Amino acid sequence: MRNLKIGTRLTLGFGFVIVLLLVLSGIGAWRILDTQQDNQALDQRLRTTALIQQLARQINKSANLTQATLSADPDTLRRLKQDIETTEGQTVEVDGQLAAALSQPQAAGLLKEIGQAREAFVQRRSQAFKDLDSGNYGEADAFFNQEMPKQTAGLMERIDRLSQLQTDSVQRLFEESARTSRLGLTVLAVATLLALILAPLFAWRVTRSVTHPLRHAVKLAEAVAHRDLSADVVARGSDEIGQLLSALATMTRNLRSAMTEVRTGSDAIAS
Repeated sequence: MRNLKIGTRLTLGFGFVIVLLLVLSGIGAWRILDTQQDNQALDQRLRTTALIQQLARQINKSANLTQATLSADPDTLRRLKQDIETTEGQTVEVDGQLAAALSQPQAAGLLKEIGQAREAFVQRRSQAFKDLDSGNYGEADAFFNQEMPKQTAGLMERIDRLSQLQTDSVQRLFEESARTSRLGLTVLAVATLLALILAPLFAWRVTRSVTHPLRHAVKLAEAVAHRDLSADVVARGSDEIGQLLSALATMTRNLRSAMTEVRTGSDAIAS
C-alpha cells in the first residue's frame, strides 16, 4: 500500500465503504422485492380460495332452489326458475375465474371434473323440470329424492378436495416465504457483521499507512532541526510520504557533507 498515493488510498477507503453500503442496500432491496412477490402470490391464492368457497355456496344455493321447486306453486316456481338461472350464470362466471386462477395441474383437473359433474346435474335437472311439466312425476321424483342428493354430495366432495389442495398450496407458500425470510435475515445479518468488522479494519489500515510513516518523517525533521544528522533516513514507498522521506534523506546527506567540508576547512585553517 506504500506505493499508492495518499489520495488513491483515501479513494479506495471511501470506495470500500460505498461498496459495503451498496451490498447492504442490495440485500435489503432483494428482501423487499421478494416479500412483495410472496405477498402477491399469497393474495392471489387467498383470492382463489375465496372463489372456491363462493363456488361451493353457489352450488348449494342452486341445489336448495331446485329442491324448493318440488312443492312450489306456479308463480313461485317461475320465480325459483329465474333464481336458478341467475345462480347458474354466477356459477359459470366463478368457474371461469377459477379456471384462470388455478395453476396446479391437479387442481385444474379437479375443477374440470366439477364442471362436468355440474353440467350433468344441470342437464338432469332440466329433464326433471320437463318431467314435472308433462306429468311424469315418477321420473321427476327419482331425480329430486335420489339422484340430486347424490350428485350434490359428489360435487361438494370434489369441491372439498379442491379447497384442500388450495389450502395446502397456501400453507406451502407460507412455509417457503418463512424460509426465504429467515435466509434473507441471515444474509443481511452476516453482511452487516462483516461490514462492521471490515470497514473499521480497512479504515485503520489506511490511516496507519499514512500516519505511521508521516510520524517517522516528523521525528526526522525535528532531529535535523536540532542539528542531529546522525539518523539514517530510509525512504520506502513511492507515495508522497516516501518522496518526503527521500527528500529528507538527501537533505541530511547534503548537510553532513557540508558539515564535513566545514570541519575540514576549519582544521586546515587551524593548522
